[in-house]
Amino acid sequence: FAIAIDRRVLRVMRRVFFIISCSLAQQAGLLTAGDVDDNLNFGHFVGYANRTSPSVEAYEPGFSAPDLSDRVMVSVQDATGAHFPCASITASSDQLTKTFPAGTNGMLYLFPTLDGFGPGMLTFTAVPPGGCSGECVAATGSTGSAGISLVIEGVDGELPSALDVVFVVDATGSMDDEIAYLATELTSVMDRVQEAIPGVDIRVGLTVYRNPGMTLAYGLSKSISERADDLRQQGVGGSLEAMIEALDAALEMDWRGGNTARVMFVVTDEPPERGTYARTVQAAQTARSLGITMMGLAASGASETAEYLLRVFAAITGGRHLFLTDDSGVGNPHKEPAVQCYQVTRLDSLLLRVLKSEVLGERVEPPEEEVQREVGRQQGGVCIVDITSTTTTTTTTAMSAPPPTTTSVASSPSAGRPGFGQGTATATGGGQWNPASPGGGQGNPSSPGGGQGMAPSEASSNPGVGLAVGVLLLSLSAGLLSQ
Repeated sequence: FAIAIDRRVLRVMRRVFFIISCSLAQQAGLLTAGDVDDNLNFGHFVGYANRTSPSVEAYEPGFSAPDLSDRVMVSVQDATGAHFPCASITASSDQLTKTFPAGTNGMLYLFPTLDGFGPGMLTFTAVPPGGCSGECVAATGSTGSAGISLVIEGVDGELPSALDVVFVVDATGSMDDEIAYLATELTSVMDRVQEAIPGVDIRVGLTVYRNPGMTLAYGLSKSISERADDLRQQGVGGSLEAMIEALDAALEMDWRGGNTARVMFVVTDEPPERGTYARTVQAAQTARSLGITMMGLAASGASETAEYLLRVFAAITGGRHLFLTDDSGVGNPHKEPAVQCYQVTRLDSLLLRVLKSEVLGERVEPPEEEVQREVGRQQGGVCIVDITSTTTTTTTTAMSAPPPTTTSVASSPSAGRPGFGQGTATATGGGQWNPASPGGGQGNPSSPGGGQGMAPSEASSNPGVGLAVGVLLLSLSAGLLSQ
């Protein structure tokens, strides 16, 4: 005999089964993810943006995709050649003067067209985050090319002593398969960051958005568990993606200034509400002016437009684009990103490395044993080959424009950092480089980051009966829906 099952009932069953699996398997280390740093692979990113932006503009009438192709890289170092975290950089043209904090790696990315500087020479002055006094000598220099290196004399840069992190989370209906897991990952990750970088004062904030007018904001707090509970208690609903409300709320939080690592994760699977795309790009520019690095985290089924905007946010602010993968078997299918190379590890390990990198001002690479799958091949985040497949790297072909090598500046811990073109800096900070690559100075660092990272926990190798039951029930319901 045949039993007719209403598709709506099956959708409810799938959601109930997922909730059961979450409740039975609440542990960190289940989700898997990869990432790409588009500023280290800028030529590829510009090509991707040129191919993708027409469809984004067609979907959002009146939206003009930002021109990021004229990027100018500004590097600030101290006299030893080490990067100068959070240095204050003033940029001037004939039309405009603006001041920005550098990242914790001493880097700032400017885009003269987007930023309104116009064509021509830019003049820069760099000082420590607290200003220049005593023996400090401000760095100055000018450039009309792709980048400049500035050297602050008389004072050494110091690593940040504080870390502010805000999660901007999409809680519309399509996100119900990941929020519970993300809440668990949050507690695990921030605890591990505290252990890995003792002495750094950490605060966590959260904004959650649904339809317009339904955005919730939870300010920066030292209670990580409290913010994780706030996320865990969120229900999902709505479909209009009021991302701009959440970004505005996040930017208005009491971020600490000065020598502080500031990171904003935007977790979503869909683009913002139509009519707000330009405002979200402006929010990314505001974040950069506050020294906030934006990281996209694309969830299950992330659309092409969502990926594009998240990568634009990261490119403007010097961040990375993160994305969940299907390797975990958790949640709905995850879209493969349009990137040249990436490594898949556990999400909690990736977040740990990203946050640790933000505090240290240099990339932290995963140990080999943490890499579950690799697409392409990279060195220090720079893609060096294309490949077709994946559990292990087996088939490679040379790329048409391999990244140039890097000339290190002094024998310092920062020498060989990815993203630097060739060149030297003088005592007055006037050194310039002219990258050979049309991508604007992709590096090929000699050190991939020292293999730092945390070994996988036992929890990841034994996800538990709850997850197995949940996956089985989800598979069953998916099969019924297909009939």
